[in-house]
Amino acid sequence: MIRRWAATLLAGACAGCHGSGPLLHPAHVLHPGKVSVGAGLSGDLVVAGATAAPPGAAGDAAATEGAAQRKLSEIAVSPGVAPWASARVGIEGGNEAGLTYTGRALRLDGRHAFPLGDAALSIGLGASALFAGAPGPSAEGGDGVDDVYGAGVDVPILLGFRSDADLYALWFGPRLGLELLGGEVRLPPAGSASRGPLVDASGQHLRLGFVLGVRAGFRHVHVALEATATYHHAAGEIGGAPVAIDQGTIAPGGGLTVTF
Repeated sequence: MIRRWAATLLAGACAGCHGSGPLLHPAHVLHPGKVSVGAGLSGDLVVAGATAAPPGAAGDAAATEGAAQRKLSEIAVSPGVAPWASARVGIEGGNEAGLTYTGRALRLDGRHAFPLGDAALSIGLGASALFAGAPGPSAEGGDGVDDVYGAGVDVPILLGFRSDADLYALWFGPRLGLELLGGEVRLPPAGSASRGPLVDASGQHLRLGFVLGVRAGFRHVHVALEATATYHHAAGEIGGAPVAIDQGTIAPGGGLTVTF
């Protein structure tokens, strides 16, 4: 049973590409020259504003609008499960840099930590290359599904505490992000589950979240858990028609990190 559960979770991670990759690092930065690497999983669950298929009586126009809203949610909010892998290095002057892969994005970031007694205040800036959709074979033998890419920036501000021996750490704070997306997507024809033609898609995605994380371990090995509650606003055009969504998500994540 455990083996079956693990295989299912791993398959979901490889197939998923959710939009809110976790930080999974404390507010305190690494000492200069220290390196940490980590791997784990994260998920994103829509808890408010979920798109739903309009009733059949609403007509083809409403059905097309509902399909466009669901597609915008898929490429912008991207609920689901995804892998998480990260490497970070401490830099002189209370700074740190990192590179993170989250299935949907490759994120490069830097941050500075201000010591506040036993606590620390970390302010960071991340830049991401987004892979919200990629071409692939369709069930009908066509030439792909969605082909959407973009770029994003995010600013996490963390206040955190840790024990003297770094046995545990706690951090929390806001995280603001903005993404620009563009490319092509497939919308099913109104009243049909079959794939439609590729249509142009573009949009902007604003997210405002609150991060809460904890880490525990001994010496060089730690387990980190984090959850982020996020409000998403995405707007743009799909097939020349304007579309917008507002959603709320909860994104839990966890990973194992090794520092050396």
